[in-house]
Amino acid sequence: MQKTYYAGQDVDAPCGRCGGETRHQVLTITNGVPEQLICSNCRSVHKFRAPRPIAEVRAPRLPSSAKAPAPPRSGGSASLYQQLLAQEQGGAAARPYAIAVRWEEGAWMDHPSFGLGRVQRRLGRKVDVLFKDGLKTLVSA
Repeated sequence: MQKTYYAGQDVDAPCGRCGGETRHQVLTITNGVPEQLICSNCRSVHKFRAPRPIAEVRAPRLPSSAKAPAPPRSGGSASLYQQLLAQEQGGAAARPYAIAVRWEEGAWMDHPSFGLGRVQRRLGRKVDVLFKDGLKTLVSA
């Protein structure tokens, strides 16, 4: 999708004379693309240069002789989060999440997408629930 410009529009663009990116005004346009800009700082007129696309950051390539790092272990010991969660839960059963249920503070729920979570705060028909991925706001009866 191409951005549309108009004469007199303020744009941020690199300025060779100022030595950095500064505010410019569009002077002339051809087919919706600026041709000339004027720097608001030094008042120099120069050509418009479209911004470069942001390059993706790639992981460095390892030589073929280098050994790839081992994948993280799974299933061995529970994470610290899971251990603390189990201790705090104290054997309380987590109920499956449903919108029709009125969730109270301190209740444990089992959400199909977010997993095990504890209701932290009730806000009218919404509740803030702490999951492993962070705090989420859900609908409650």
